[in-house]
Amino acid sequence: MTIRETGLPERAYDVAIIGGGNLGLWTAHRLAARSFGTIAVLERGWAGGGATTRSAGVVRQQGGSYVAALLGRLSRTLYLELGDRLGIDSGFREHGYYIMAQSEGDKVVFLELINVRAEAGVDSEWVEPHEGKRRFHDLDWNLFTGATYCAQDGFVHPAIAARNITYAALDDPSVDLYEMCEVSSIEHSGNLYSLETTRGTIAAERIVNAGGPRGSREVGTMVDVDVPVRAVRHQVVTFPFLPDGVTHPLPLMFNLGKGYYVRPEEQGALLGMSNPADESDRSDRYQLDYDFGYHNKLRLEWEAEFPALRNLPISRSWAASIDYTPDHLPIIDQPREGFFVVAAGGHGMMWGPALGEKTAELIAEGNISELPSGDIELVRFSEQGRSAAADSIALPFPQGE
Repeated sequence: MTIRETGLPERAYDVAIIGGGNLGLWTAHRLAARSFGTIAVLERGWAGGGATTRSAGVVRQQGGSYVAALLGRLSRTLYLELGDRLGIDSGFREHGYYIMAQSEGDKVVFLELINVRAEAGVDSEWVEPHEGKRRFHDLDWNLFTGATYCAQDGFVHPAIAARNITYAALDDPSVDLYEMCEVSSIEHSGNLYSLETTRGTIAAERIVNAGGPRGSREVGTMVDVDVPVRAVRHQVVTFPFLPDGVTHPLPLMFNLGKGYYVRPEEQGALLGMSNPADESDRSDRYQLDYDFGYHNKLRLEWEAEFPALRNLPISRSWAASIDYTPDHLPIIDQPREGFFVVAAGGHGMMWGPALGEKTAELIAEGNISELPSGDIELVRFSEQGRSAAADSIALPFPQGE
């Protein structure tokens, strides 16, 4: 890969990828691994910026559907393989993950999901409260009916993951990266697309829309394709240390019903949260205002359930925009000849490597293995389409668009 600082070349590329975040870079890398042709990555900011490095980096295989579990498993594998290939740390940390159930109804659903995940090659188990107290004594298990657990779940450090996939793409001479290169319009003539950008005009036989929460929908409109991706606020806070006697590094936990999760962060912990009352954000900003009112309201809940976090000082807090789709599942599709769409449905770091691999597979081979088409294609959002079963283990995104 070459980072291009001058004007755009006159030659046409085989593929132009709009968006240089985790999805766009992984798509470029997996296409290059197939020796597909020349590839341009067009990023309006910096590679790995935007939503990628503002995320919490959770890599969870315990999805709420077959597709979610399969993508989580494949992404975990690809993160580790990439670190081995580069000879540097993968950024992935395996600490195990508890997804907490708060009612008998939750327990019934969670037990069914263990079987769904097994079909996708993911091994998870049910943990009763008495066993949970023995394994992870820092939680108040009296407030839960149990949890599912996967020992191979964990997280990546977003900055390391972004570094690695950028390095991997840089290693291939067939890929060029153009930063500060925002696409303003797209025209199609014959077998070529012409993209007008802030750095000039570029031509390509195929386009991949990997625009993320602040670009997917807008890029779609340029070619009259409706891409139902919106942005919504997600908040993250970190604590610099944990009290003496608390398990460290602690396993991850997710209170699905209340929309918050906790993972290790250096000597302390990171907590992410989403407010179910938030609506889609149309400000076009990645950096959003932090809602301290909701933070303080939810704090009463997490301190009761996870007493080790009570009254801890805060080292950092931020609010960023993440993408979501109506059913919380991803999009991988070719809605018109030579125009491809990939979107993560709120899981760009968790599913990014797998989505890049499957998008590359669609472009290079014309089909996608393992993933049911009805769960990933755009037609499912149309009146003629069949709605996919929503991912039931997801943050509380706004309903619809």
